[in-house]
Amino acid sequence: MSLNRELDLDRPMRDIRHEAVLNIVRTANVMSLKGAQLFRQFDLTEAQFNVLFSLKYKERPWTQSDLGRRLVVTRASVTSVLDKLEEKGLVQRSVVQGNRRIYHVDLTDKGRALLEEVEPLYRNDIHKVLDALDDKACRSLIEQLEQIRTRVDELE
Repeated sequence: MSLNRELDLDRPMRDIRHEAVLNIVRTANVMSLKGAQLFRQFDLTEAQFNVLFSLKYKERPWTQSDLGRRLVVTRASVTSVLDKLEEKGLVQRSVVQGNRRIYHVDLTDKGRALLEEVEPLYRNDIHKVLDALDDKACRSLIEQLEQIRTRVDELE
């Protein structure tokens, strides 16, 4: 469905680039809301899932700051999300030797087990949503979005 119809606009948008940006934002929001519905079934927020997902794929120790940079959130946000995940027994923080102000963050067995349950459901939904795109189209979309992010960074 076109964004004009989806938003029930009286007149079509005249700026195709603005419409493209609004489509990106709208699509991201719609997907985020759908993901939130899935995560809620497992007593997770989208932010908590993203932390668990990121920790699953790390190969070296990460601090809270490392995690914040990867998720592009504030230090306070990371601390809050980690506090809740730690309360649920899904992550553990351990003091870095020689620096008591820095913590490494890791999944617990319980966190890994929950992620093993949720991630396939999430991936299944993603595959359903993107089933009209073959691998070549997905790579092209990725490249185009990367170009857009690069151009946004160049605005600063």
